[in-house]
Amino acid sequence: MKLRRFFTLFASLSTCLMAQDGGQLYTLYCSACHGADGKGATGGAFPPLASSEWIKGDAKRPINIVLHGMEGPIDVAGKTYNLAMPPQGALLPDDQIAAILTFVRSSWGNTESAVNVDEVKAVRAATADRKKPWTAPELTKEFPLALEKTALSDLISMVYKDASAPLGDLSTLTATSVEEEHSGIIDVAQAAIEDKFAIMWTGKFNAPAKGSYTFLLDADDSARLTINGKVISEVKGLGPINSNRKQISKIDLEQGPAPIKIEYIENIGNQGIELAWKGPESEKWNWLSKEKSSLGPVFPEILIEPKTNNTAIYRNFIAGTTPRAIGFGFPGGVNLAYSADNLATELIWKGKFMNGGRHWTDRGQGSEPPAGTDVIKISSIPVLPKGARFLGYKLDEAGNPTFYTTIGDAKLSDSWKPSSDSLVRQISLNGGSTAMDILVSNLATEISSSGDILFEDKAYIQIQGTNAFKKENKIMINMAPGKSATLTYRWK
Repeated sequence: MKLRRFFTLFASLSTCLMAQDGGQLYTLYCSACHGADGKGATGGAFPPLASSEWIKGDAKRPINIVLHGMEGPIDVAGKTYNLAMPPQGALLPDDQIAAILTFVRSSWGNTESAVNVDEVKAVRAATADRKKPWTAPELTKEFPLALEKTALSDLISMVYKDASAPLGDLSTLTATSVEEEHSGIIDVAQAAIEDKFAIMWTGKFNAPAKGSYTFLLDADDSARLTINGKVISEVKGLGPINSNRKQISKIDLEQGPAPIKIEYIENIGNQGIELAWKGPESEKWNWLSKEKSSLGPVFPEILIEPKTNNTAIYRNFIAGTTPRAIGFGFPGGVNLAYSADNLATELIWKGKFMNGGRHWTDRGQGSEPPAGTDVIKISSIPVLPKGARFLGYKLDEAGNPTFYTTIGDAKLSDSWKPSSDSLVRQISLNGGSTAMDILVSNLATEISSSGDILFEDKAYIQIQGTNAFKKENKIMINMAPGKSATLTYRWK
């Protein structure tokens, strides 16, 4: 009995010493890149080992990485890295590799089994002829990563042959195949067709908490994302992934399942779709597609918000409107973007105003979408008669803007102010001798029986001082010289 206790104690002590040696060896050989806390050195510039999918499962995968190194793009914890890890097989003996990997696989949230010396010896012998580092596709083909549960469930794919761009209503077509996708991952390879096809995936997106969710959508060629019956993002036309057509959109969701639909169409040539999300309790992108992009530069969040009694202004490229756009964020959580090209407010939205991270950090390129939710596109074309000229804008003491335009010898003033959960607009026409038609929207759904301008079930405009009318599928108002009209923009 005493002898058995001695061997038990000796085995426990050996295990503790090995874990301690592994930690010391990790600090000496690995922490400069992967960080003392396993989260990647220099603020995450290097791949993390903490809770990494590359550490989990079959120990042969990380053993191969340490022995022969890795090069080329690799996705780790929702982020793409493109760095070279040099091979360590010539530097480290088998027992030290086993000790380091045992430490890594049992630290920072990792709960994998220990790695013994015999395992390292076997992998070294089996790959003795390998002369170059591994790439991620090579290694995952040999040792597939364990599929983690995604936020998609009840996923069904429907494939349509001989489909062609642009992306229409796929529900009107007859699917050539229908499959259950138990992986919770969307992948265009599921179609097994090279060109001229479409796929529609339907299922549930399981929101882990109530709050604002951000979705990234990109495609080669076109794709559309619908959640809770609302189209929140669309990649239009033809073109490759990562060609500045990527769409980032937001939606507020309750905790629990929400119906989701992803539609995709491929013309000819390359194919692919990328879909990821971030939620109120997630700082990293969570991928719902097999393909994953580098995401480009990751800019910090620098929220621009109005002060208690003063409006915030954003003069930079805003997604969804023209290059000469000016954003105004009002106290109370209502916002607008005015196009100096089309002489009109083209976007309104609720909640957060703008994120300055892209344009205020290292002169980030591209257009930044509104940071809030319930974005409504009001119009997309010039609203005034030909020859109208923008004179600029003035701000009152609270920062509320009035935009000024001349049309011949007439002058139009267009003032905006917040009012409890809405935006109040006052238009006045001075000078001139004739009445003038002014476009209110070319994107509204209809005019109701009460005279309100409707935007489906999303928002509406109430009008006082004049009446709205339709003209060539555009909704207009008529302004007489010396008269004013008040338009109140409300969300449903």
